[in-house]
Amino acid sequence: MYRSILIALAVLILTAIPCRAAQPYLSVDTGECGEDTPTKQTVLKSQVLNDQARTFKAYGSVLFRHLPGRSQKAGCLVVYGIFVSSHGGPFRQAKELSLETENGEIAGIDLVGLSPDGSKFAADFWLAEGDGEEHRPVVYNIAAKDTIDMPLEDKIQKLVHGCDQNEDFTGVTNAGEAVFAVPPSIYDDSPECGDKGLWHFNLKTGSVYRVARISGVKWR
Repeated sequence: MYRSILIALAVLILTAIPCRAAQPYLSVDTGECGEDTPTKQTVLKSQVLNDQARTFKAYGSVLFRHLPGRSQKAGCLVVYGIFVSSHGGPFRQAKELSLETENGEIAGIDLVGLSPDGSKFAADFWLAEGDGEEHRPVVYNIAAKDTIDMPLEDKIQKLVHGCDQNEDFTGVTNAGEAVFAVPPSIYDDSPECGDKGLWHFNLKTGSVYRVARISGVKWR
């Protein structure tokens, strides 16, 4: 369950450039962990996301290096990180997650954005290879200063007719539920492989439920 990605390795640190919440789909990729990956650790940083009032800022980082004692084709240790700042204060780490990836897998972070009331911030720790992507939503409560995360796995796919549809992490609710859109399959145009709608994913209980169906013209 993976999407097709071919990305050359970028061995650099991206400059943090402020952007408004109107540009939430920011991502950073480690590149394929193969022969060209350096043995020393590399850190990539996303752009910085601001809320409309510019009182909250966040960015993501991905650190990766080869695993000790393993060949350069065997995989990497990847460390995801989310850093947040409120009211002009210094950035602090809100979440860290370490994973061992296999050769050819690509790890990245999308800054999904803020909830409608501005109380929650969401990001996606993802892992991709081939024709699909694994999602791990991360939701930060700005007032409480706490973070919750959980892998989506195949929770939605178990409830729909599977046609290799993408699951797009598109937003977060005021209650902190991750919002996923499942558009029609790009591989199969039969009726049963059409629009699967909008879904909410509760990171506390692990439950998913469909909240709406939307036509193809409304997909971003």
